[in-house]
Amino acid sequence: MPESSASYRGSPHTDSRREAQFFHEHRVYSLQLEINQACPQGCLYCYASCSDPPEKELGTPVIRRLLEEAVDLGIPAIDWLGGDPLLRSGWEDLMEYAAGLGLVNNIWTSGMPLLDKDTSRDAVRLTGGGFISVHLDSLDPALYRMLHAGRADAKIGAILTGVENALESGKNPDEMLNCITFTRPLAGKDVAKTMQYFQERGIRTCLTQLSPAGSAMDHPEWIPTHSQIREACAARDRLNYPGSTGSIGPMDVNKFYCRGIVCVTVDGDVTPCSVIRKGFGNVHARSLGEVIRDHRDPLLFLGLSTGDTDCRGCPDEPLCWGCRATAYYATGELLAKDPCCWRQNKGGEV
Repeated sequence: MPESSASYRGSPHTDSRREAQFFHEHRVYSLQLEINQACPQGCLYCYASCSDPPEKELGTPVIRRLLEEAVDLGIPAIDWLGGDPLLRSGWEDLMEYAAGLGLVNNIWTSGMPLLDKDTSRDAVRLTGGGFISVHLDSLDPALYRMLHAGRADAKIGAILTGVENALESGKNPDEMLNCITFTRPLAGKDVAKTMQYFQERGIRTCLTQLSPAGSAMDHPEWIPTHSQIREACAARDRLNYPGSTGSIGPMDVNKFYCRGIVCVTVDGDVTPCSVIRKGFGNVHARSLGEVIRDHRDPLLFLGLSTGDTDCRGCPDEPLCWGCRATAYYATGELLAKDPCCWRQNKGGEV
């Protein structure tokens, strides 16, 4: 099934056809910038958590230089990450600068800063043509409290109100996402209920698999089974993409998004994905273009383009190649089999 005929988009980026074109041309579609570490969510499984981080923010001059380099490299979009990028002082100026360069802004936020209506209006205005993703794992305070630090009721309420503020400020619900990190406590009815809640408002779910990195290493009991992952992904497909003939399997986004990004972490390392904390060069030492040129193969997973992979022959292969982050943390290899894929791990468990 060619991706052009698939009703399954599976990517937050709004121009999915152009993104697929970049995929086939082995080009970077979006630069992820991890601009700070501050975050109100308190996720007890956070992949980027660090008790004593070497850097708490990526410097403003570095960010502005990277935005200019992105334009020079023909990269059309920026994915703003943290922490929570909306907690960084001067985030509006940075996104204004990016928009002035012709770049599309996309925001991955906890959702809590959107509780402030001015912040919500600015976020909507600055993501014209782009998306806003929030992060709410569960509507159940007891389950949320298990997975996050702090006051569950207040945090859930802030995120839900923030979403409504963004919609009232004019954000198209099709340009919003809710990100769920799928853990064993959410398996079954709870994860389906949360996805249903957002789908009723026209908002899709980014269903992210738990990677054993950062704080998640302290909670191996939260890793779901293959049957639980399969059930959750089936619910996502049914709710978000009814009538689709394809699936992204255990991935949170399709492979066009996955290859189309490179990430600059808060300390300047260039990685293939924000979850994969393996750097290939650092922007404090070299230009972004030089790093991408010299490490294009691992950054863009080009080894998965040969057709001679574990995914060959899978009916979902046109859209999916398994989560590279879960594969990396399970094996140490970026191109390895995804341990969360129930198709390739029949009869086993994660």
